[in-house]
Amino acid sequence: MKKIFGTDGVRGVAISELTVDLAMKIGKATACLFAPDGGKILIGKDTRISSSSLEAAIAAGITSCGADAILLGVVPTPAVAYLTKISNSNAGIVISASHNSFEFNGIKIFNNQGFKISNLEQDKIENLILNNFKNIEYCKPENIGNIKQDKYFVSRYIKYLKKLLRSLNLKVVFDFANGAACYCAMKVFSEMNHCEFLNESPDGININKNCGSTNLSSLSHYVVKNSFDLGIAFDGDADRCLAVDKNGEIIDGDHIIAAAALNMKKNSELDSNAVVGTIMSNMGFENFLKENEINFIRAQIGDRFVAEEMKKSGALIGGEQSGHVIFSKYSTTGDAILTAIMLINLISQEKDSSEISKLFKPYPQFIKNIKISQGNNILETNNFKELIKKIENILSDSGRVFCRKSGTEPLIRIMCESSNLNNLERAEQEINKFISYI
Repeated sequence: MKKIFGTDGVRGVAISELTVDLAMKIGKATACLFAPDGGKILIGKDTRISSSSLEAAIAAGITSCGADAILLGVVPTPAVAYLTKISNSNAGIVISASHNSFEFNGIKIFNNQGFKISNLEQDKIENLILNNFKNIEYCKPENIGNIKQDKYFVSRYIKYLKKLLRSLNLKVVFDFANGAACYCAMKVFSEMNHCEFLNESPDGININKNCGSTNLSSLSHYVVKNSFDLGIAFDGDADRCLAVDKNGEIIDGDHIIAAAALNMKKNSELDSNAVVGTIMSNMGFENFLKENEINFIRAQIGDRFVAEEMKKSGALIGGEQSGHVIFSKYSTTGDAILTAIMLINLISQEKDSSEISKLFKPYPQFIKNIKISQGNNILETNNFKELIKKIENILSDSGRVFCRKSGTEPLIRIMCESSNLNNLERAEQEINKFISYI
């Protein structure tokens, strides 16, 4: 069982759980694995108050092994992936806890091709830290790496995205979640003729606070009140993008992928005729793709696994309901700014953002979170297994139930969806009853 990495890198309460000591060790182990003969490793961060401390620790670990640490500053996670690949860097590291609140932080690592590192590579880093750290040799004094700041790299990412934005006339409001998108996204979209920016003033602790892709209510109200064509929201590290249409209705990741895939198919651009989602993707979304004769593939949860399945199948688009959307022709990972660009370009053709939110009707769905203590393996208990079996019988052919342990928080997540509301309500009652007794 992994002791450091979760489903999306390393995650924990900053300084007390994700300590500067651990960050230094991750930097050193990453350099040892990916840059054993020197080279350069890029480091990007989000706007959390703890990110600079962790950045310094990671850079110290990298340079102690003889590699250079290139500090990109506050940038989106996908910017690090893109820049690592085009700059021939040995690896890229992102300091961010994504959609979590400010007290959390995290570390994600990309290989030299801009993909999140594999389970095997995570295991190697973990083994170095937990079992062999004392055996990692420091470099000779004359070979110590340099810590450099390079904003030119970031300008290349911004220039790349600006070339993809074809429509400048749509009236759009952007919610930056006081996160990593603030600088880059503002540079990309500021040339639009009618745009506004919300939550673009990070102070270290307001990242994701009542804003961004995890809280769309205020954006929805703002869009309707001010007659915008579209509202777009990012999460803290700008790898997720959700939207609201002109009527304030939510356009989630499934709808974005469905609209883009359908448009690509109409234009004979959907190579392999396949879309990759996850085991959490809505059944209504899957049925929509089937109706339009597009193959649907379910991957494990996490855009890393979506990207891996896309490489295997040759799919050009995939992602998650939460807003991780991957356009593999343009990016190796979920990129919120890129997704926003593709959505704006698409809506400029359709002329009406509400057409996307109406593409299909999702199956009613709910998610219940059960808090657990460390080491609590509730998934393996007989009572929990009996609960899931009972729910499966209730939902029967009208829906499904899925449960998993969160990789970023001490929670068990139970998702139920069904075309039959009565069955869904019965399933929810059973889960609430179970929760009340534990």
